Amino acid sequence: MAEPQCHASGAYHVVEQAFDEEPGARFAVTKISGDAAPSECVFDEKTADYVIGGEGDPLWFGELAGSTLVLTRSTGPQGDLVVYDLGSGEAILDAPADEYELKGKTLSYWERTTVKATAKTCPSFPENQANGMGSAIVALKTLNVETGTIQKAGERKCMATQ
Repeated sequence: MAEPQCHASGAYHVVEQAFDEEPGARFAVTKISGDAAPSECVFDEKTADYVIGGEGDPLWFGELAGSTLVLTRSTGPQGDLVVYDLGSGEAILDAPADEYELKGKTLSYWERTTVKATAKTCPSFPENQANGMGSAIVALKTLNVETGTIQKAGERKCMATQ
């Protein structure tokens, strides 16, 4: 069994335990009370406030900031962006996206759209095809992690896919 990995913010302690036979991990979340996170890095469902993830759900750690836990879900090059508000224990975002940046209370991410990528809509389409890749049109969106509101930024770009 793989060794657990620990992540802590000022408010939460998250222990990541990789699956033995499947891709991804589970995450035991505990609110930090007092001044310090637990000194040991032990995955224990019984002492955790709750656990995120399960078999068949290939989640990977992205980052932890305050009460925001950013995960990705993927078994290949393209995946989903999954963001949890650890205060509520609920996912506030689960979207087909790979690129993101968390700054303060704003998470910016490029979500794959249903717009078909063509040579007309995607300047790198011919190059992507020549390299054996696909293409997707992605749209920039922002998530306010405090309110859970999502806004479209209006920007789009073409991204190579596998």
